[in-house]
Formats: sequence, structure tokens, C-alpha cells
Amino acid sequence: MSLDDLRIAIQNTDRDILELLEKRIRYVKEVGEYKAERNLPIYVPEVEKRKIEELSAECAYPGLVETIWPVIMCYARSCE
Repeated sequence: MSLDDLRIAIQNTDRDILELLEKRIRYVKEVGEYKAERNLPIYVPEVEKRKIEELSAECAYPGLVETIWPVIMCYARSCE
């Protein structure tokens, strides 16, 4: 692949990531509604910790999940 092809592939992948993040936030909002109806806490650190551990175990790039997911989850909490 040429450099331009690689850049286009990255740009397409970035769009896919954005689409998936937006999909995740739509689900997060539903979780927030569920929790609000039942007076459940928004922030459950054990759940977030477990999620990061599970994803880290699946990830081929050390540190990627630990760097990115806390930001994703922090934003998600603000949407709940």
C-alpha cells in the first residue's frame, strides 16, 4: 500500500471508531435511564475496573486500553 492508501485506511478506520463510540453512547444513555428509574448509582468503579482488565487482556497493544478507556468511560458517565 502507498502512504496515501494507508492514510485513507486510517481515516476510514477513524470514522468507524467514531461510529462505534456514538453507538456506545446511545447504549450508555439507555443504561442511565434504567439506573435513574431504579435509583442506582451511575458510577460503579468495580465495573469499570473489571471492564478495563478484561479489555486489556484481549488487546495486542500494551497500555492502549488503560490509556483510552478511562476517558471513554468518564465521558460516558457524563452522558448517563
